[in-house]
Amino acid sequence: MTPSENPRILAVEDNSETQLLLEHLLKGSYEIDVVPGVEGAMEAVEHSTYDVLLLDINLSDEETGTELLHRIRERDEMSDAAAVALTAYAMPGDREDFLTKGFDGYVSKPFTRDDLTQAIEATLNPA
Repeated sequence: MTPSENPRILAVEDNSETQLLLEHLLKGSYEIDVVPGVEGAMEAVEHSTYDVLLLDINLSDEETGTELLHRIRERDEMSDAAAVALTAYAMPGDREDFLTKGFDGYVSKPFTRDDLTQAIEATLNPA
């Protein structure tokens, strides 16, 4: 990635208000594509590569964000993409649970711009 290039983010979120919020909070700092669900996510990774995935956990009855993460990472060009879980699950142990399931970061809802950017930057620049 060249220094002037903004990291590319794919946000998968089924709530339209949260979609708008994500786009509003992150545009300018990142190149962001926001899609509403599993089909949109799979189509997006068919045509582009992303540095970070922001995945809502409760996407649909058919597939969770965790399952979607594993499907996306099966693609060679996306196998190393960082992933952040976006979720309403905020009980003790939930963060650790998502990290063991393959996520690199975790942000609980409701979130702020700082919450998002800190999680994104931590996954892009691991200590």
